[in-house]
Amino acid sequence: MKPLIGIPCHDSADAAGRRQYVLGRKYVDCIRQAGGAAVIIPPAMDAELARPVFRSLDGLLLAGGGDVEPWRYQRPQVAAITYVHVERDETELPLTRWAVADDLPVLAICRGIQVLNVALGGTLIQDIPSQVPGALIHQPGPKAPRPRPQHPVQVDPTSQLAQILGQGHPIESVQVNSFHHQAAEEIGAGLRVVATAPDGIVEGLELPGQTFVVGVQWHPEEMAEGDPVQMALFTAFVAACARRG
Repeated sequence: MKPLIGIPCHDSADAAGRRQYVLGRKYVDCIRQAGGAAVIIPPAMDAELARPVFRSLDGLLLAGGGDVEPWRYQRPQVAAITYVHVERDETELPLTRWAVADDLPVLAICRGIQVLNVALGGTLIQDIPSQVPGALIHQPGPKAPRPRPQHPVQVDPTSQLAQILGQGHPIESVQVNSFHHQAAEEIGAGLRVVATAPDGIVEGLELPGQTFVVGVQWHPEEMAEGDPVQMALFTAFVAACARRG
């Protein structure tokens, strides 16, 4: 059987104001291409509603999206916060902690890497442009082509991430796209910084000692169709999930 990958979504409103659950299709496409089966998890204020679904999973993918509420990492709001989804925080943070506790493979993308960091006690830079002098442009705007590389990332050649991206031959640098205004600041318990942008912004985290807990700040699902380096993240993740099953 194909490994079952849970992907929490978020809710939004259409032009008529009707509420709907939303998830970018490319996350699901990449999981399917890598040999997995995706199940979309709706947000819920009562995280215990997600327990039965969690028990059925072979892996957890944390997708991109809006900002985590600052109080969840014990910080006051000091900069611009956008697209906060309370129910999503209420769902994703417990799911992430459960996954780490159970050694369930986790792939965390963009917002997902921030959720991973907060779930393990870390904090976030709330707004890179206003809080990090001299930072690169990490959020080029909604009209920027999603697959287009924005800047290079240096990867620790001793890391699991380097092995994955290099497909068995450790890679030390990779070009990535970029659509975020927040990033990991103080690093959560046990996590290791394994990739950074030229301005020092954290671009990759992993949790040594776990089967597969890898977070990236970019959007590999948007680049994967034409880039085997980015697709390798999903292939390695689904393979780890299959071994668990």
